[in-house]
Amino acid sequence: MKIQTPTQFLTFNDGSCDIYSVKGNKLDMKILTLCYGNRTVGMKRFYAARAASTEINRLIQIPLREDVTAENNAVIDGIRYRIEQSQNLYDTNPPTTVLTLRKVGVVT
Repeated sequence: MKIQTPTQFLTFNDGSCDIYSVKGNKLDMKILTLCYGNRTVGMKRFYAARAASTEINRLIQIPLREDVTAENNAVIDGIRYRIEQSQNLYDTNPPTTVLTLRKVGVVT
């Protein structure tokens, strides 16, 4: 897919997150650490989640990683998040993965 110009350059300078595999209800193994950029949870996404009885706490963008899925959990600043949705965007500069996160609790 050809990227159209001008395209906004996306950054990942808001912090780092750890991606974990999950076994049962517990964090199993740390898979990787990635830099991320915060995104705004839009009204449409917020109310769609609320209608489905789900609460969206955070939306982040990471460099494109097709192996990060809803089967994983993310830990940011000691807070554990369940990945509700993973969207791969190929028409951005650079290509990114957008993660929709729901807070699970604090990592002990």
